[in-house]
Amino acid sequence: MAKMQGVKEKLHAPLYDAFHVSDKEPKKAFKEFMTDPRVIRFFVDVQGKTRLETNMQAAGVLPSLNTFEARALRVIVSNLRIAEKKRVTPKGAGAPVEIENQALVSESEILADLIYNSVTSLIVGEKTMIEMPTFWFPSGAGISPGFPTVSNHGEPDPTATFRFAEPVFIEPQQNFRVEIAFPQGVPGSELAADSPEKRLANIFGPLRIWVVLDGYLTRDVQ
Repeated sequence: MAKMQGVKEKLHAPLYDAFHVSDKEPKKAFKEFMTDPRVIRFFVDVQGKTRLETNMQAAGVLPSLNTFEARALRVIVSNLRIAEKKRVTPKGAGAPVEIENQALVSESEILADLIYNSVTSLIVGEKTMIEMPTFWFPSGAGISPGFPTVSNHGEPDPTATFRFAEPVFIEPQQNFRVEIAFPQGVPGSELAADSPEKRLANIFGPLRIWVVLDGYLTRDVQ
């Protein structure tokens, strides 16, 4: 469909991107999915991701001559599995068998590892537009409270989020990204992946951490 030159429309169109810890074989721990041992970058790598993980069409920039007006930043963490399965070879047995690892993963402690040990930054061009510890950006999403084994990063209410005092503008073809940095390293980096002690660095998936930039997209009318 042809674009109508000079005619723009503005719509509410949040942008999102996710860091994915897959549970596919061969299983890898959280820290093994990180390309930088101290930083997770969002919106800069969209290759191979599904629509569940990102709605970006290109890495780090808006498509065409679109502009974006960011009004809020949210960090959402999917729920963890409480127990994990692993393959072991019992004494006298020839083949490995799969058993359930009884080491419990405390979802609230893993979540605390993330939000109290990292700093989240929105960077447009080379300018940092906002930077705060991750606990400052509650999710405003998730499963409703009332389940004793479920922990959320904030209330699962879209209005219970941090909103910018002034909007952050992203111009056409301008690079932008969000970083979650761990200045003192990811908690549990010193632990082996199969250690019974579970911290953020050595947990297994499935796990997704989404960053959502909530705001308004301006584009040509088609």
